[in-house]
Amino acid sequence: MKKSLLLLATLGTLSACQSQPAADAALHTLANDHLVFMRQQADLLANQLTLLQQASSHYCQQTDQQTKPSLDVVKQEWRNSFAAWSTHQGQSGGPLDAEGLSFAFQFWPDKKDTVGKQVQRELAAVAKGGQVPDRGVVTTLSAVEYLLENDLSTPQRCLLLPGITAQLASNGSQLQAAWHDADGYQQQLAQMQRQGGSTALLTQILGQLSHRYDRIEKKFELPLNTVQHPRPLFAEAWRSEQSLHFLRTSLTSLEQEYRQGGMRTYLMQAGTEHQATVEALDKAFADTQAHLPAGDSLAHWLQGDNYADLLRFKLSFDQLGYQLKQRLPSDLGLSLGFNSTDGD
Repeated sequence: MKKSLLLLATLGTLSACQSQPAADAALHTLANDHLVFMRQQADLLANQLTLLQQASSHYCQQTDQQTKPSLDVVKQEWRNSFAAWSTHQGQSGGPLDAEGLSFAFQFWPDKKDTVGKQVQRELAAVAKGGQVPDRGVVTTLSAVEYLLENDLSTPQRCLLLPGITAQLASNGSQLQAAWHDADGYQQQLAQMQRQGGSTALLTQILGQLSHRYDRIEKKFELPLNTVQHPRPLFAEAWRSEQSLHFLRTSLTSLEQEYRQGGMRTYLMQAGTEHQATVEALDKAFADTQAHLPAGDSLAHWLQGDNYADLLRFKLSFDQLGYQLKQRLPSDLGLSLGFNSTDGD
């Protein structure tokens, strides 16, 4: 499903107060904090993908078995890399889109096991002398998960693993460079502030948070489905049984983006004007984290009586969505509208 954000402002005309020094300083801090946080996330992803590439390369080298990393080491680097990627899921209108990398790190939803079929096809082709692909479904973290979790021999895995992880590391570096490009997103934010003042800048950053919430919601609700018909194979990391873990990392990074990415600071700088909203959001984040079931596997909680715990979590998560996507924009005099088309 592709969601495009329609930026709708209800502030009317931009008033002279937007040019006041205090307002300008608050907007500048918001834009700077947002940019610094997002660059840190891009740095983390690039670094983790490099570590995954290095571990994969060493694992596949024909060296002493006692000195080469184990499969478990490579799996842990994949887990770290996917967690770093989860902080970027749902981004819209930034370097991820501009660089054409929206689908370069993960293929999901995968309702027809496209990843598995494509990897199997490429394994057979490369075994016969074909070239390792450098783009598409088979160069994603989803494909790496297949190679690491399926019952394959080391020589089979190593037909694709070094090439795929090298491409992922390259894509991570490309995204990192785009975030640090002063003529890219940084200039876009500055232009928004100059031309649209608080309306444009707040709508952009709130839209980013909203899109990220929507992606987390999809990660949860697709496998949740109904109590009679849960769909564990629709979870994003069902092969490694890490889907609940990545749901947790996504929620944590969403809260970090709200807190460290400038929005909460912006609200607090207004004194008591937005205090009630800030307190409501703090409570909603805390409740959501508190009611997320323990463990790494989502499939476990989709079975039998465990399903009720996911429904309890959903109540808290829905409340977070209300606070983040409705109350907060309304409190700032903004309205975020969504146009959804089902492209899955």
